[in-house]
Amino acid sequence: MRCSWFRAHGRQLHLDCHLPEFPPTAFKNFDARAFVDQLEKGRVNLVALFAKCHFGNSYYNTKAGHKHQRLPQDLLMETACECRMRGIKTLAYYSLCWDKHAWDENPAWRFMDAEGRTFGEDRPWGTLCMNTPYKDELVIPQLAEIAIGYPVDGFFLDIPMPYIGDNLCFCAFCRRRWKVEYDIDLTPSLPRDLRARLAMRTLVSYLQEIRDLIASTDPALVICMNDVGTSEVSLPVKELCEIGVWEAQPRPGDYLGQSYAARVARNDILDSQVMTVRFYQSWGDMTLKPTPQLTTEFAAMIGNGVVASAGDQVNVDGTLQAPVYDAFSQAFGFVADREEVLAGAESVRHAVVLLPVPDPELPLGFALGEARTGQQGPAPWRGAHQLLVESHIQVDLLYSVLAEDLHRFPILILPEPGAYQPGMHERLRRYVADGGTLVAVGKSLLQGGQFHLEDVFGIRYLEPLSFDIAHFLPAEEVRGETAEIPLQVRGQVYKVRREGAQELAALIYPVAQHQPPGRAFRSPPPPDDARSPFSFATLHRYGEGQAIYIAASLFEIYWRTHHHWLRQFVEAVLRYADPTLPYEIEASGRVEANLMRKGSDLLLNLIHYAPGHQGRPGAIAGIERVDPLRDIACAVRCRKPERVVCEPQGQKLPFSYEEGICRFVVPELEYLAIVRICEG
Repeated sequence: MRCSWFRAHGRQLHLDCHLPEFPPTAFKNFDARAFVDQLEKGRVNLVALFAKCHFGNSYYNTKAGHKHQRLPQDLLMETACECRMRGIKTLAYYSLCWDKHAWDENPAWRFMDAEGRTFGEDRPWGTLCMNTPYKDELVIPQLAEIAIGYPVDGFFLDIPMPYIGDNLCFCAFCRRRWKVEYDIDLTPSLPRDLRARLAMRTLVSYLQEIRDLIASTDPALVICMNDVGTSEVSLPVKELCEIGVWEAQPRPGDYLGQSYAARVARNDILDSQVMTVRFYQSWGDMTLKPTPQLTTEFAAMIGNGVVASAGDQVNVDGTLQAPVYDAFSQAFGFVADREEVLAGAESVRHAVVLLPVPDPELPLGFALGEARTGQQGPAPWRGAHQLLVESHIQVDLLYSVLAEDLHRFPILILPEPGAYQPGMHERLRRYVADGGTLVAVGKSLLQGGQFHLEDVFGIRYLEPLSFDIAHFLPAEEVRGETAEIPLQVRGQVYKVRREGAQELAALIYPVAQHQPPGRAFRSPPPPDDARSPFSFATLHRYGEGQAIYIAASLFEIYWRTHHHWLRQFVEAVLRYADPTLPYEIEASGRVEANLMRKGSDLLLNLIHYAPGHQGRPGAIAGIERVDPLRDIACAVRCRKPERVVCEPQGQKLPFSYEEGICRFVVPELEYLAIVRICEG
């Protein structure tokens, strides 16, 4: 379910206001008009305004809940009215499962583990269970007050699920519910998948109740919920929301977090806020990133097909920091200047990483064997994304349960693990037979102890390789830029024999397993002189298509090591297998490319990442200054163009066209270059 106006409001702000009641200066300078003046100066056109925070303090005139004792005004009403007069869309922020006031006042509502321990004594706020009367006595009545009486456009629901999978509530109300509904007695030994199903069932049921409330009061209101943009919820949860949220603050050493989130989100069934923050390290620390950093992050969002979204924090006195909105004015202004060019554009489909989901009723990241996957994504998925983006491969990321038509993508890539929903392997067989290119790595075909589709790949699986480190030697046609030496793989490799497949790379054992002190070298053991009986990479023709297998957990290894030869090899294999890849970019991996189509035009987006100093361990690499790159040669496969133009400047570029390929040079790339190719 998507929101009709969401993408037309692409400068979005999440305005945190978690304020305890003890500061005597709380809200003493709040003025709605001055407050919204700052939003307007910052070029914001959608904002989340607080209705209730983690402390359980409400910021409007509630009869059902507890209003912040130092707030005389109705902050939500005054700011929402002011925003509506100025054309700024608003979402009413509501903290669901963290509410310190309700936790203190109602012990029976507290989230409880199997030993009877609650969560909140040592924290600023307490964790509540949505299966208790908390939902019926406080949450639903407050949401009804807002839906009926406030000029907002929807709800921003935060902290929707304090438990998934391994962390299940054992309170008396949960025990009763699951006994009545499923005849289940809660015990710590409850199977993990069942715990996850119960957690998702709780989430679906109260979301459905909120959806019914909206339908009976104001059907135009939308539900925006945190975590729902990620893999931490099930498909039925996504189906009850219009907008998901993916908090994509960059992590140390990781400048592609927003790109990863965007390439997943643009294939979701709902719209998503891929959200960064103005803060340098953590929510509400009141630091301010350099404007070039914010602009780069926004460029990564809009260049990859999602809206720009950021978080801020209200001052204790109820004001907003003016210099922050000077920075937003520039960064969101950069977005505004490109909105018309990008409006209605959709990313071109070519390669896709099919993210494995075993069951749509479970959290979509459940296949990874973890209670929570983390919003930044698991290593095999992130490694696949980074490797392909740095190779300038046009790639999407798609949950397997959302993949209705595999044939939309000429290349389909399977990351680990091999936990796909029933029927997917036969769909993959038909995909290859009908002409698709299927790429698998490591154990992405291993499920339930069985290695699937051996005949499609023309191989026979034996076992995991016992060595911790191995080597491989690419065939000449897929050597690419790699050195002509055995190439190291520091991670899990698998033994497969060819049964009709073409060998793309041979597997080479080490001379010995590294076992100090008796069987050890100074460094990891070197490769043996001879090739092993097994292949490291293969290609097999099947029907009208082809299947490629790389016998290593390559994407997880790349995420961990960033060994350049692994990326170079995969890029060479893909370009060998598919000569119709949409483009080639002569630039380093610090330049990301994304091709979009708008009507009869193609838009080639080039995004420049220029991290500066790393700072202390745990700090993101700051971007204080961006020195533009110049003269980037590009080749794009297309129909013969009438003209090639740099947008939004309108600068016409010289180009050549031969054998279906348009060649041109981008004169300058600072944050985001958009090249419009007007096909004839």
